Amino acid sequence: MGKRKIVTAMCVIALFVSLFTHGMILLGPIVKMAGAVDVTIWYDSNTTINITVNSEVPSINWYDFQDSLDVSKLDSRVDVNESYSFVVNITDLQGWDDIDYVNITCWFDNGSQAATYNSTQGGNLNMFLQYENTTGNANWTMLWPDDEVTFNSGDCSESAYGADTKNLTFTFTPLYQVRYSKAGTGAWSWNFTIDVDDASEDNTSQSDEYGIYMYTRIVQTTENPAGTANPGQNDVTLSPHTNVTTRCNANYTLTTNLPNLTDGSGHYILNSSLSVQGGDLSRANFDGGNASYLYGSDSTYRNHLVNTTEDTVEVEYWVNCSLGQYPGYYESTVTYTLAGEV
Repeated sequence: MGKRKIVTAMCVIALFVSLFTHGMILLGPIVKMAGAVDVTIWYDSNTTINITVNSEVPSINWYDFQDSLDVSKLDSRVDVNESYSFVVNITDLQGWDDIDYVNITCWFDNGSQAATYNSTQGGNLNMFLQYENTTGNANWTMLWPDDEVTFNSGDCSESAYGADTKNLTFTFTPLYQVRYSKAGTGAWSWNFTIDVDDASEDNTSQSDEYGIYMYTRIVQTTENPAGTANPGQNDVTLSPHTNVTTRCNANYTLTTNLPNLTDGSGHYILNSSLSVQGGDLSRANFDGGNASYLYGSDSTYRNHLVNTTEDTVEVEYWVNCSLGQYPGYYESTVTYTLAGEV
């Protein structure tokens, strides 16, 4: 019995010591955790920001500038005398009848991003297309230019998507002298703005850019000037005069030149015996090698023509027949060169 009491007493002591030791372990972390770490960041997501978009203002959901194959040409250059379309998707939550006008204005920026529609006037420098819906019936018009761009309202279309959204397609063809641009975006490109106006005079707009490749062509040269001269006879007029019709959508030069005339048997009339006049050139003799400039010079260009689709210049020729010139029929091919300023 004495041994059992001893064992019991020892168990009680062990339990007591265990409890005391465990209590010290619990107290240790409490003392160690208090103020022992850096608090470097704190997140709070208990507030919100709320924005209500006014449904009274029409919205342009998307737009594009496309070629006839529906390929986007935004920020790209395109060819003249090809068909292109502006396609615009518009929503008016007050109903489509609330839309009054959709205007598309385009302009060559002439090297300045600050340029605006018609800031530099000219039919080959600006365009204004309009969709009118004030009567409930679509009316498509080109307000500018008159004939430098081809526009047919029958080529335009609208597609409805519910009562408040439509796709509008404006189709047009820029003709041969619509201004060339060095780039499809940025300075020296074509800019455009799409404006949507509703019945309450609310407005929304989007702007973007495209460009146009250079085009130069001598459309035709009429007549082959000819004349008969006696040896020693000067200032013989060659007739009829030649009409040279050109198209260029940039600043340009136009020259004429010809080699010595030959009879095919080794006899010649030097080209310096001929004189020419036309365009900006007053009558002057060929110099034996260099072309004669009808417009521009070796360092300057004639300004791009902003209100025509082509230009025609009349060119006149004369010959001086030297004494002792061998008789015969002399001929030479005349070359006209049209060059645009890059």
